[in-house]
Amino acid sequence: MSEFRLVLADDHRIVREGLKMILESSPRYTIAAEATNGDELVAMALQSKPDLIISDLKMPGASVIESSKKLKEALPDVKIIILTAFDESEDIYKALDAGIDGYIMKDTLPEQILTTIEMVLMGYSCFQPKLDKKKEEEMSLSLTEREREIFQLIIDNLSNAEIAQKLFISEATVKTHVSNILRKTGQPNRSQAVLYALKKGYMKVLS
Repeated sequence: MSEFRLVLADDHRIVREGLKMILESSPRYTIAAEATNGDELVAMALQSKPDLIISDLKMPGASVIESSKKLKEALPDVKIIILTAFDESEDIYKALDAGIDGYIMKDTLPEQILTTIEMVLMGYSCFQPKLDKKKEEEMSLSLTEREREIFQLIIDNLSNAEIAQKLFISEATVKTHVSNILRKTGQPNRSQAVLYALKKGYMKVLS
């Protein structure tokens, strides 16, 4: 039996079918409903009460950003991910302000889409980073040995206090290292740093 019910919304059938193929590869997900525009999305979500909504950003009817407040008020536990071809900064900021839980691009690899979905359902906010390729490569090589060690513990979901206890260092020192990791990876918070690590294969590099 599946654990999570999802609503998919996109005005292109081929996109919905592609998403369904990705999601149905896991027994954890059931597609509760499909919507072809923003108004259908709201109606179907309120009716089917899903755990997660995956929606295109720009389709007919009200946008998911406009509808997110109403959806979150009616369904306090629902998570919302935008899957889009647009990575405009203005759209990303609007999504953040609206309480959207995830923002990923349509050219994202299937396994990364599944990883993002899993992290959002766990309570993380996952916005696909938009970094210059050269800058990204430079950042990935600049972590010190101690920062790599702490980054692995962050990936393992340890808190700053737990990391300090495990490594026999002060929590203030851990906070300094975490700040350096976020700066070097170009991520605004720990959850996005974890997503960055998964994308870059740091799970294998750091373990």
